[in-house]
Amino acid sequence: MFIGKNYPLKKITTIGLGGYCKEFICPEEDKELIEITKTNPLYIGNGSNMCFVTEFYDRTIVSLKKMKKYINIDEQYITCSGNISCTKLSRHLHDNKLPGYEFLYGIPGTIAGAVTMNAGAFKKEIMPNVYSIDLLDEKGNAYTLTQDNLSYSYRTSNINTRSIIVSIKLLRQTEDFDINLLDTLNDKRKSTQPINQLSCGCIFKNPPGDYAAGLIEKADLKGKRVGGIYISEKHSNYFINDGSGTYKDFLLLLQCVKNEIYTKFDILLEEEVILLK
Repeated sequence: MFIGKNYPLKKITTIGLGGYCKEFICPEEDKELIEITKTNPLYIGNGSNMCFVTEFYDRTIVSLKKMKKYINIDEQYITCSGNISCTKLSRHLHDNKLPGYEFLYGIPGTIAGAVTMNAGAFKKEIMPNVYSIDLLDEKGNAYTLTQDNLSYSYRTSNINTRSIIVSIKLLRQTEDFDINLLDTLNDKRKSTQPINQLSCGCIFKNPPGDYAAGLIEKADLKGKRVGGIYISEKHSNYFINDGSGTYKDFLLLLQCVKNEIYTKFDILLEEEVILLK
């Protein structure tokens, strides 16, 4: 089990911001994880939808990246560990000619993170495909949520973030398999989103009946920069860290965008990215 004291937060998230956390732990075995759950830690996947906006985060952060990863397939379900990445899961299913999950390819988080926030792309979301979820609560007790227990909407769900998702059972889809679909969607993603840059994905949720990226572009904010953080020229709902950015730059740019959009369109944008301090 890896334990890092006063661990750099910039190593934990995909946008690479923040100071230090009290402790960063990567368990490798179930018994280690069960003990850790009792300390009320913060669980992260790939750190792709969050930004630490603090010099010191006074909690233990836990990642399951060193624990066993698996994907099991039967005639009805696809069962996988929560710590597997959306991209790896999507590719594995596509390689096995199982349709319906190509939209996950390129989403930078884990499948557990995707389920928690009901992630989606290309007009699809993950939660309608979930049959059940196995979790550990804050006392280390195992429990299961089924479709009857789950509720969700755009980029949110009722999953308790103090619990850790251990595994997920997805429904096999019955649509026709398209051997070209994954590559087609991936090419579209590459052409419209900043790939292989320091970002945390979409910053804002799309307001009802509109698109955050479109509003930001209409407000002439594309390319706007504060210090080392700037709005992507490729996709206006992405903030990019050029490597020198700070969380203070991030917060200033965030507030600037919200103020401009509210002033010009009377729309208050809501963050999709999780801000931690």
